[in-house]
Amino acid sequence: MHSMTERFTEALHRLDADRDTGPLVELAGDDTVLVKLDERKEARGRDGAQRFWEDYRNVFDDIETTFTHTTVGEGSAALEWTSTGTLSAGRPITYNGVTVIEGDDDGLTGVRTYYDSAAFLQETAGTA
Repeated sequence: MHSMTERFTEALHRLDADRDTGPLVELAGDDTVLVKLDERKEARGRDGAQRFWEDYRNVFDDIETTFTHTTVGEGSAALEWTSTGTLSAGRPITYNGVTVIEGDDDGLTGVRTYYDSAAFLQETAGTA
């Protein structure tokens, strides 16, 4: 799982920098399940992975993710991160989260992302 964790982080950096979903989609298999904290439905397989990562990246004009801590097990890894950038509407954003990946060094079977969704709320009257 160490190799997959490295491949995943490199692929996410490529998505951040170049909007290239290809490397992340290549890590998914036909049965991979992807879930985001605010979604009530799952994305499945490579087609689902394509939409999942496009939807994520389209929220931002620019974004950079820094992985701050990683715990790797036999069949899963938890990656803590901070992302900083600009939303597509032009507002700057910094937020934190954790992505749990499951699978092995050949491919992912699951991706679950948990993050500070409050960071995406517009400030009103001086409060978030």
